[in-house]
Amino acid sequence: MAPWNKFSRIGTLAALALLAACQPAPPAVVAPLPAPVVQQQYTPRAPTPPFGASAATVVPNIRPDGTRQTINRDLGPLETLWHVRAALNVAALSCTGPLYERLVGDYNAFIRNNSASLRNANNAIIRKFRREVGSGYKSAHDRHQTQMYNYWSFSPLRRPFCDRAVQVSQRAIITKSADLNSFAAEALAELESPFTDFYLAYEEYERDLEAWRVQYGQPASGN
Repeated sequence: MAPWNKFSRIGTLAALALLAACQPAPPAVVAPLPAPVVQQQYTPRAPTPPFGASAATVVPNIRPDGTRQTINRDLGPLETLWHVRAALNVAALSCTGPLYERLVGDYNAFIRNNSASLRNANNAIIRKFRREVGSGYKSAHDRHQTQMYNYWSFSPLRRPFCDRAVQVSQRAIITKSADLNSFAAEALAELESPFTDFYLAYEEYERDLEAWRVQYGQPASGN
């Protein structure tokens, strides 16, 4: 190879190397930033009424004496006895299952053992309605009876009411007629205790629901 060709080739290679060195470096590949993670706010379920009761349940007001304004207030001894009889009647009809099998027999024995006292109580109540209401006393008496049975038949409290009724019925069949008034006063308070506890629990639910609404708004349909 001629010397000048050799130097020409070397010069060409050097020029190419210099040209390559002058080329800009390719841009660096930058990985895209990950999308920000959006934290979803957790909304707890709205409080629900105790014992599966309706959200439209109306709780009786508390009277100045601390008791609830129910159909079982301001009763005389005979009325108290009659209201206990009604409660045991409801229990005998609606409390089912092995735990409550004795209720029907206990109720029938209670009626049989105290038929005169119970008949006297019923007649006294009817006379009271006739005296206080006048000619329309029969309708007023029927409404009162219906309200009384509806009170004891409040389905969300069926189990605790039936439990109390069993305890009361066992004492009812061995109570002597002379002791009926004192028995009835104690029995009425005992039979009402599940309702009293429920009213307190329901009021607590209402307070919890109001606090929930303040923080989260109205609950979705179905809560």
